[in-house]
Amino acid sequence: MSLQLPLSSGHWNPCTYARPYVDSSGLVAGTTSAEEFLTTIIRHCPEVSPSNVRVIMTGTRHRFVPSETGARHPLANVEPHTVKRVFFLGVDNRSALIGVQVHESDTEGYADLRRVTDRMDPTDMQLIATCAGLGAWHDNAGYCARCGGGSAPSSGGWERICERCGRIEYPRTDPSIIVAIFDHADRLLVAHNKMWRAGYASLVAGFMEMGEAPEQTVVRETREEVGLQVDRVEYVASQAWPFPRSLMLGFRARVRDGAPCEPIPDGQEIEWARFFSREEYGHALSVGEIEAPGPISIARAMITEWYGRPLPTRS
Repeated sequence: MSLQLPLSSGHWNPCTYARPYVDSSGLVAGTTSAEEFLTTIIRHCPEVSPSNVRVIMTGTRHRFVPSETGARHPLANVEPHTVKRVFFLGVDNRSALIGVQVHESDTEGYADLRRVTDRMDPTDMQLIATCAGLGAWHDNAGYCARCGGGSAPSSGGWERICERCGRIEYPRTDPSIIVAIFDHADRLLVAHNKMWRAGYASLVAGFMEMGEAPEQTVVRETREEVGLQVDRVEYVASQAWPFPRSLMLGFRARVRDGAPCEPIPDGQEIEWARFFSREEYGHALSVGEIEAPGPISIARAMITEWYGRPLPTRS
């Protein structure tokens, strides 16, 4: 079974060469015409030929405005008073794509990206994630890291330039690992973080530290969080995770031969951790003993691959 990663399955042209020249904010504000906007894209990215503009609208973190067909809206649907920031996302077929981050007070009734299913177009899902991630970065990058001066968006929302020293900042992505840990009987370890709702259980995960290779992070995080020694670390897949700005690197690992197989939660982050056979895991989901990770997560994809079929729901 191949991994289904909807946040990593989109297909569009990001048109990076056009970013410094397009005026997405002017388009939304009405000071730049759609014709001028489209012509600018084509001039700098001649391999595309957009003829219309479609908008992805996101709120705080993972919320977005759904449309009848997914997440794309005509430009006319944007209400100027709700606009906080505008980003140029690229081109898909004949549509030029812009992202609109709306003010926090305007998110009531929005859909939750974490709750959508694979019925939504993967490109739309990845565009939502991109727009949400850019918005989160801008929310926390208002000042220059070198001189402390204020910074302003540039290059279609893909840069910030310090207004004092001219330093250019780029969107930040924090690399982290997530690992499916198996024992010698091919049982899978799932764990519950103290900050999660009761019953929710996922895979061990953690951020990479400076100087670490991701495989080293797998070994360290596993030892720190659940007290297990693992080896045979194998890369599986990766997925952007814009909550707020991570890149999840997925791995498999097995408990080292001769090492103890009883997990010992650290008590600080991890409240409990347990190995499940496939039969035990399916039963625990069916009776509501535990809750699986959400449908768009790489954690669920890796668990589903191990389980061998769609995960059961609570009966």
